[in-house]
Parts: sequence; structure tokens; C-alpha cells
Amino acid sequence: MVRAKSTARAEARRRHRAATAAAAAEAPLLDVSEAPATPRSGAARPANAPARPGMLNSFRGAIRPVHLREDLADLPRLATKTFAIWVPCLLILLVAVAFEATGGNIQSAGIPALAFNLFVFPPPLAVAFLAGILTQRSSYLAGGIAGTLGGILFSVYVLTAAFPPSSTGTLVTNDIRVQNALYAMVVSPVAGVAVGGFAGFYRRFLRMANPNAGNRQAARSSKPATRRR
Repeated sequence: MVRAKSTARAEARRRHRAATAAAAAEAPLLDVSEAPATPRSGAARPANAPARPGMLNSFRGAIRPVHLREDLADLPRLATKTFAIWVPCLLILLVAVAFEATGGNIQSAGIPALAFNLFVFPPPLAVAFLAGILTQRSSYLAGGIAGTLGGILFSVYVLTAAFPPSSTGTLVTNDIRVQNALYAMVVSPVAGVAVGGFAGFYRRFLRMANPNAGNRQAARSSKPATRRR
């Protein structure tokens, strides 16, 4: 009697194991490709980190077409909302005034004469580059305005200055004065447009090649001002 009960229990356990094995065989296997992979914390990239573009892409992206009508309409903003026009023009005026106050000798070795040759003497490359680097849009117009002012001041100087005779005894005639004035009025604005446009392109290229610098600057400007106690 006891042996019969043990045989029945063993048979029941065998049937239960067989049923469990059959159910497991019929169940679908888990697709490994559909399982969500847990990203590694060390290799995770921040969501707000911009991708660094290549040098060639930065070069292409920094090139902007010229829209003369829109840029001319943007001149009030360029003159009042940026430093691209009034800072270079103020620098040219200060250099011209200091140069005239110290005697107006262009062959002098002093600092005013050196600054005059650098910022006013045609072509005024330094002041045009400064005008273009201070803005991203309409930089060629800012450089052209600064170059035009430099050409006007140099023309006034060459038409009114008293030049001593050279070592060979050659005098500066009125024809020579007019030729130099016309040269300044033609070369200075053209060089200003070219150098200002290049400076704007160079600034855009640097910002695109290093986007993290622009993000850090934007983050600093967006921080609320802490109140001192």
C-alpha cells in the first residue's frame, strides 16, 4: 500500500516535470537585439554638447554672401548696437589729432607718427580689420566706413600740410598733393571693404571651429547677476 502511494507520487512528479519542460520549449526566446542596452556612464555624451565641425566645414560655413540692400538697411543697428563703426572711427580721429598736435611730421620716429602710418596712412589695414572683427554681419561695410574716414583724413593732411624739401631739393607740388589725395580716397575705402570682410569671415570661422567658446560666453551672459550683500 505504501509502495503504491510512493509510485503514484513519483509518477505525478515525473508528469509535472514533463509538462514544465514542454511549456518552456514552446515559449518564444527573448530577442537580444530588442533588449534595451544600458549606456555606460563614462561614455555618455552630454545632450547640450555641440559636435565640433571640421576645418573645411567651418571654412565653408563662415563664408556669407553679400546682401547689399539688407546690409545697408542694417547700418543703424551696426552703428548703435555694436562697436564696429564708432570705436574704429574714434580711434582714427584720436590718432589724427595726436599726430597733428605733435607737429604732423610723418617721417618722425615717435609714437604718434607710427600710429598715423598704421591707422590713417593708406591703406589703413589695422583699423579696417578692427572694424570687421567687432561684428559678424556687415563687417565689410564697417571696414569700408573706417577706411573711408581714414582716406578723408589723409587727404586733408596731404592737401594742407607744409612739407619741407627733400634731401634732393624736390618740392611737393600741388599736383603731387592731389594725386596722393585721390590715391587715398580710392585705395582706403576699397582696402577697408576687403579687410573688413575678411575680418568678419575670420571671426565667424573661429566661432564655428570652437563652438564651446560661444556656449561658455552665452552661459556666462545668461547667469543672473548675484546681489552683493
